[in-house]
Amino acid sequence: MSIASAQPTPAPAPSASKYKNAAEWLHALGDIPPERIVMDPPPGTATEKDVLRYVDGDDKRLVELVDGTLVEKTVGFLEALIALKLGRVLGDFVAARKLGIVAGADATMRMKGRSVRLPDLVFVSINDLPGGKVPQESIPTLPPTLAVEVISKGNTKAEMRRKKKEYFESGTKLVWFIYPKMRTIAVFDGPSEEPVRVFSETDTLDGGSVVPGFSISVADVFDVQA
Repeated sequence: MSIASAQPTPAPAPSASKYKNAAEWLHALGDIPPERIVMDPPPGTATEKDVLRYVDGDDKRLVELVDGTLVEKTVGFLEALIALKLGRVLGDFVAARKLGIVAGADATMRMKGRSVRLPDLVFVSINDLPGGKVPQESIPTLPPTLAVEVISKGNTKAEMRRKKKEYFESGTKLVWFIYPKMRTIAVFDGPSEEPVRVFSETDTLDGGSVVPGFSISVADVFDVQA
């Protein structure tokens, strides 16, 4: 389920017809592979209501809304295990100190440009929650204070670059890109192409001023063996 259950205000649906051809349109979305484009409803006509129809529906699919188009999130078993483990550790830390909320990949969040994003893991500081309380909308205009993306094989560099840009333009303060194949974590504190630091397995990842006091061994992040 998403963070709350009230009906959303539909977002405007930019038309895909403003592009010269399909290649230009897919490039604008972030060089998304065509197989990840959801055709119901037709691209360019999707709204937030359609996002919730998939995310909260019986035939559950995690989709994001980008320029009026539903884009299916990439999924992977290892990536899900990593996100769940980090989410459990981070969530326990945040809850014990009443720092805010931590949610997983079905937390629908409206960005400044009206895209709807579903980070693999999200922390929202108590200071960034309106009135210190969880919004009651199904899709709140609520940027993650910290957004975590576990990079899958199907993710493109352009897609993640656009997503990171949207996060920071919307008010995000920290982004972590986790790379399971390379077993590294790239940390960004702004929309720059280059991370401020890349952590390897011998390092300890910390939350800096965004999640003060939080730290975890990078090796532990990737240790998801039974």
